[in-house]
Amino acid sequence: MDKIKLYQKLPFFMKNLIASYRGYQLVKLRALNRDRYLSEIKEHDQWTKNEIRAFQKIKCEEMLDHAVKNVPYYRELWKDIKETDPSKNHLNLKDWPILEKDTIRSNADAFIADGVDKSKLTHIPTSGTSGKPMNFYLDRYTITYWYAMYEARIRNWNGLKETDRWASVAGQLICDIDQKEPPFWVWNSYMNQLYVSSYHITPKNISHYLKAFKKYKVEYLLGYVSSMYNLAAEGLKQNLEMPKLKSAITTAEPLYDFQRTTIEEAFQCKVVETYSSCEFAFGSNAHPNGQIYLWPEAGIVEVADQNGNIHESGKGEVLATGFLNKAMPLIRYRLGDTVNLNTGIKGKPEFDYFEEIIGRTDDLVLTRDGKFVGRLDPVFKSNIKIKESQIIQEDLLNFTVRIVPDIGFGEDDEKSITSRLKDRVGQDIKVQFEKLEQIPRGPNGKFKAVVSRVK
Repeated sequence: MDKIKLYQKLPFFMKNLIASYRGYQLVKLRALNRDRYLSEIKEHDQWTKNEIRAFQKIKCEEMLDHAVKNVPYYRELWKDIKETDPSKNHLNLKDWPILEKDTIRSNADAFIADGVDKSKLTHIPTSGTSGKPMNFYLDRYTITYWYAMYEARIRNWNGLKETDRWASVAGQLICDIDQKEPPFWVWNSYMNQLYVSSYHITPKNISHYLKAFKKYKVEYLLGYVSSMYNLAAEGLKQNLEMPKLKSAITTAEPLYDFQRTTIEEAFQCKVVETYSSCEFAFGSNAHPNGQIYLWPEAGIVEVADQNGNIHESGKGEVLATGFLNKAMPLIRYRLGDTVNLNTGIKGKPEFDYFEEIIGRTDDLVLTRDGKFVGRLDPVFKSNIKIKESQIIQEDLLNFTVRIVPDIGFGEDDEKSITSRLKDRVGQDIKVQFEKLEQIPRGPNGKFKAVVSRVK
């Protein structure tokens, strides 16, 4: 029995104890020099655009120089570049090629800096919107500084404090997918966090969630857009008593106007949109003035247009160059997300901002009992030997998983994918596999990780 299933079978009070201990570990991990970082980050909010550019130029050159001197992949890359074109300068970001996900996927260890003990890094496994397994590693400085920016920008800008009680509506499997009665949550007392399952939000269960928010005195929500929207829409539909919150912070999925309107009406608060990469190469969030500002300390974002030309602003695919993580630098890393980036000034602070976040998540699937489920990328664990994957919901009970297998993919991998999909959607679904040489692309050359054919 794996650790998740064992955890699901524990008594509620033991789940809470384990969640609280994990909260203690996370707070401790993020605490190094935190007060100093918070102070300087708040000072940066007052910077002029010229001060921001001067800071980013220094940080960018530091990271580029470090990467070429200390990271095996970049060292070999620039050895080849210099042999081909000696005029190229590794300190000039414009002379760097685009870094594709497949390059990292094929040899992630080559991106880890010399002398870094990988066992002491924080491992971030992800498959992103392409359904391909990826592995990233973060050092402690990156994590600490990142969460200091999170505190200063997402919380403090929007009138929230670290001591506020909050609910996280996300995708951890804290209870069995077929559990019919509450609790569908655990209480992390160390972080004042009620962690609620996004997989059990059905019309029948909405009242239980709202009662839990009241019982634990939740002051704001953070989590998946689809989950918070379902809570809000169904609560209003059933005319239930809705808690008045300070804020609802959205993550992981695009936020549509109708969702914002419904969530704000239901919980009588402002919705704060956030957008960042799980690799911590860039971060952004909405300011009370309405702009989604990029965090200048996290990195530089460029955009690549349809012809592969790179621009400092405009519409195109995100290319991120991170400033924080020297353990595993990412330089001109293509995320696959499309945005409209503006590097001008609009209000205060004078940070770059996104005019539009066009696409960054998979579709939702609908279960027989009325749940909308998104973010199915955890179905594909990082050790599964696949090149590409796609989940297709044919109807409420039938799913097709398209796989482009890598060497070594076998029956056990199919069983693992089936089990993890059922854990998230329902044990009564049927899963069939289709092995292909390539997932069919759309007119834009891309494919969706999840396609639902249910109207």
